[in-house]
Amino acid sequence: MTTQPAVAGTPPHARILEGAAARLLSEYPATAPLITGYASNYGVFNGRYIVAAGAFVDLVRRGAMPKMLLNHEGPEIGEWLTIDEDERGLYVTGKLWDNRRAREAISLYRSSELPGLSLGPKRRCRWKTMRCGIRLVSHIEAIDEISLVGVPMDPMALIESYCNGTT
Repeated sequence: MTTQPAVAGTPPHARILEGAAARLLSEYPATAPLITGYASNYGVFNGRYIVAAGAFVDLVRRGAMPKMLLNHEGPEIGEWLTIDEDERGLYVTGKLWDNRRAREAISLYRSSELPGLSLGPKRRCRWKTMRCGIRLVSHIEAIDEISLVGVPMDPMALIESYCNGTT
């Protein structure tokens, strides 16, 4: 499958969505739900720490694909197809599977009760503790899972789009 060249000024995550949607439609049934959004935003205080720009470079370079969970628990509900870093943060595209927990997540999202994304346990991190006690995380090498959640700790880590894979 060929893709159109990126249009000048097109945000990186828009190109990621186009590529992920094309791959999704070629590899999975046309009804496979696709979600996209920022799992982490640079410079945003999330109650415990702030992620610095560039913190995910090694994670993205290695092509790491964490598990996809609902509220950081239970069985996997899907798989992340792309994980990329841009000037705003960590942008993800994923496919939800056809299982009970995934259907629950879709229902919660459609009723506006599941608007967010959240990073699960992070490993091999580097940070500096600021005088105020907040950690500024400069490097995250591994993430165990990224969850769909009702209230993300990063208030800007939101699901930006959802489709059934047919658009």
